[in-house]
Amino acid sequence: MTRRNSIIICFLLAIGVAVLVLAGLIADGEDNDIVLNSNPGVLELIPNRGDEVIAQTNVGVVFSSTWTGEIVSIGDTQIPLDQQRVEPALNSVVFRPEAEKIIERLPAGNICASIVYWEVQTPSRRSSLSWCFRVIG
Repeated sequence: MTRRNSIIICFLLAIGVAVLVLAGLIADGEDNDIVLNSNPGVLELIPNRGDEVIAQTNVGVVFSSTWTGEIVSIGDTQIPLDQQRVEPALNSVVFRPEAEKIIERLPAGNICASIVYWEVQTPSRRSSLSWCFRVIG
């Protein structure tokens, strides 16, 4: 291998490492969703606001430790409680589109979901939250 080839290979490796570092920095950027950042009851939306997802993606929410709730609707469809998967250990509620459920696959395009949630100690004081994402394919 010539010296010139060695320099070119080292240069390309350095560019590759720089791209990986830059991608890591971008992925660790700030979460600018002020609604979640200032919300004591909701830790995470599934999928995140503005995400692009496939038609079989789970839709739900992860609550803070002393909060709980349920999915009200996905798009224009009300989601029955018996079709929501409540995971007490994960403090989450999730709906997965599949055969025999009210939604077998999420419709393509922009779609919004809404939840109601409350602090476990005060279930009569409910709050609501909606977010939108894009279903591809």
